[in-house]
Amino acid sequence: MEILKEDFEAKFPMLQKAISKCDFISMDTEMSGLSTPQNSHRHPDSLPTRYSKVSASANEFLVVQLGICCFTWSDQLGAYEARPFNFPCFPSNDDEAKSGERFFASQSTSLEFLLKNHFDFNKWIRHGIPYLTRREEEDYIVKKTEKEKAFANSSQNDIPIDDRNRSFIESTIVKIKEWLASTTELTNEELTIPANNAFYRRLVHQIIRTEFKSELDSSSNAHERTMTLRRMTEKIRKEKEDAKIARPPKLNLRRVLDLISEAKKPLIGHNCFLDLMQITQQFLWDLPFDLDDWKRALSLEWKTVIDTKHLATHPLIKQHLDNSGLDLVDKTVQRRPFSTVGPKIVMAKNYDRYVIEPVKEIEIAPHVPGNFITGVVRNDRNPAKSSDAPAAAASNAPGDAGSKAPEVDATSTPATSTDTPSVTKPAAAPADPAPISGNSNAKYHEAGYDAFITGQAYLRFAGYILKERQRMDDEELEHARKKRRVGSSDGLSIEADAASVTQEDTNEVKTIEKATEETATEDMDAEVEDGEVEETPMEKEAILEKRKREIMENPTHDFLADEELQEYYNKLHVMRSDFPILNLAGPDPEPEERPYSYMLRNIHSSIQSSTLFHLFEQYNPYTFTWADDNTAWFQISKFAPGPPGEESERLPYELKPLPLGRLGEEYVNPFYLGDDAKAVQGRNMGVISEAANIEIISWKQWYDEKEVRERQQRDAERAQRETQGSQPQQFRKNPLKKPYRAPFTPPVSTPTPDSPAAIAAAAPVFPNNNNNNDIKTEAVVGSKRKHDGE
Repeated sequence: MEILKEDFEAKFPMLQKAISKCDFISMDTEMSGLSTPQNSHRHPDSLPTRYSKVSASANEFLVVQLGICCFTWSDQLGAYEARPFNFPCFPSNDDEAKSGERFFASQSTSLEFLLKNHFDFNKWIRHGIPYLTRREEEDYIVKKTEKEKAFANSSQNDIPIDDRNRSFIESTIVKIKEWLASTTELTNEELTIPANNAFYRRLVHQIIRTEFKSELDSSSNAHERTMTLRRMTEKIRKEKEDAKIARPPKLNLRRVLDLISEAKKPLIGHNCFLDLMQITQQFLWDLPFDLDDWKRALSLEWKTVIDTKHLATHPLIKQHLDNSGLDLVDKTVQRRPFSTVGPKIVMAKNYDRYVIEPVKEIEIAPHVPGNFITGVVRNDRNPAKSSDAPAAAASNAPGDAGSKAPEVDATSTPATSTDTPSVTKPAAAPADPAPISGNSNAKYHEAGYDAFITGQAYLRFAGYILKERQRMDDEELEHARKKRRVGSSDGLSIEADAASVTQEDTNEVKTIEKATEETATEDMDAEVEDGEVEETPMEKEAILEKRKREIMENPTHDFLADEELQEYYNKLHVMRSDFPILNLAGPDPEPEERPYSYMLRNIHSSIQSSTLFHLFEQYNPYTFTWADDNTAWFQISKFAPGPPGEESERLPYELKPLPLGRLGEEYVNPFYLGDDAKAVQGRNMGVISEAANIEIISWKQWYDEKEVRERQQRDAERAQRETQGSQPQQFRKNPLKKPYRAPFTPPVSTPTPDSPAAIAAAAPVFPNNNNNNDIKTEAVVGSKRKHDGE
């Protein structure tokens, strides 16, 4: 469901109900840009540095579209009802104070991307919902209160009557009296008075107040230079009195975020680090200076945040994914094994933006132990004509913008929910769904749609993990049960042997032995047949009750309380980073030493990559990547070198660590002094005496030094801002607006864009180790030092 500016207030109660009653909420955003060149992301960025870069970008770009999807468990359906909402959001200025005005940046590639995905820029500007942060809302109330006080004070200072305005005042009074005499309250007619500027409009207000005792209501039309008068009614009087009270504007998209925060429901996103930064900056509060402050402030808004991109790194999930991009994740969860696990998902009534067919009855397939039942349907406004309805449903998708094959129920029957859903008799077990390829009509990159498929991915991932673990537990239980049955059979045989010795009646002994053997044989036959043992009545009842619970009970608690899944909650995936996990609920992991990475400093400007390969050949170099003219990263190959002229067999080997510190003359001299073959070859490769000054440092040493410099720089920036005593000017804010400090919990300071240290910005992205011999040859052939290893 798309909600625009014009129907936001009317649909807000529906939003409120959907959010308050749901089990969890998924979200997504679309933005006017991602990052500026000075804040580009690099792998060696520490997490505080990455946060500083992302916060600077979040301060410049806008969220142009917000999407949420509420997932609510229905006991009657035995399924989740999805209620997706799509909000175009634009910071319009409907109030005179222009409280929501923004000055923002745009990234051309991002705008092109939005356009290719059918983003409607006209709708965004014309119908986008305005918003104010909590701080701006308080600023708005303060300004409105001050304005009302100023207006009340100005009314006490009437404009004196003189020759310049006497004729206007007298003629206006005559017109008003004639109009009052010729009309009644029932006619509801209006009078238009010419008022060329603000001076004359103020005179009209003064006339109404002094001559007619405020029995008239007036409104100005500055464009037409007129004022419109009508008789004051009790309704108009009450509306005017209410308007004088300073209240926050109802047309504010942030109210939706407040509802989500107050509901304390889990928030699901996909690769949502940037989304959360943008949401907090654009709608809630200014980003704090420190990463830890942001994490604490975020935990006050949402106790549980789940990033499905991080959840996709779970070993059981990762083995099925070649790529964890949202569109590819969505296609993957529509195939086995994910398409047959996880709770069923249906669209709620009237939420038909992504639904393929009208509301209809749903069918539930026979339940398989350990499996949940699935089902999602999507929108296609131009479905393909076919006599096979399920096949047509599987090959079509939403029509407006892009294309996506709809997900269907495990029974191959598209399903949506109604307010009074019904369940029909079980259908046959489904066939394996066909692989889903790219479709030109899916609503990818519409925020509401992406929020929906994000929530769906979470349910499929969580359901699959629990199902697989349940399967393994069942296998262990079955193995123990078989073992117990076999042991029980052996025990009966032993007891029978003992009984045969003690029984005096031979016939009775034979009878007992025969009965015991028959019992053991029956148990063993049951054990052998199909590899199964028949359940006892108590076991059958327990299994039946378990299956019933799986179909009918809300699985949300299991998903949120499971210890294995909790290990992946409140952790965000960090893109293109040597530290791919940001822990929202605790300290972030400390970086570890990287034995294959070294930094070379103080390299003479005449030394080329080929020279370095020759100098360090005994250490099996993989590549050299230049950070600047005198600094390079040295990456050692992780695989043993192959014989000369042959490729490496990519076998691990015992690493030979480099000596740290200055390379020294003892190491370098044999490469260029003398007439032996080694010295001659070294001179030909460009080895010179200055190579002895090359300094080798480990990756951990480089990282620790960088962290110290960046921490010192952040502390200096913080001290400077505390000295200034006010928030620095922000690019997105009105530069003419007087800063106002609002009393709310989260910090309001914002880092500058250039806070990362220079050496971190220059650090390279290490490529994956392929064949090191090929890389080495290519680097030696290259003659431009800065391009050899890049």
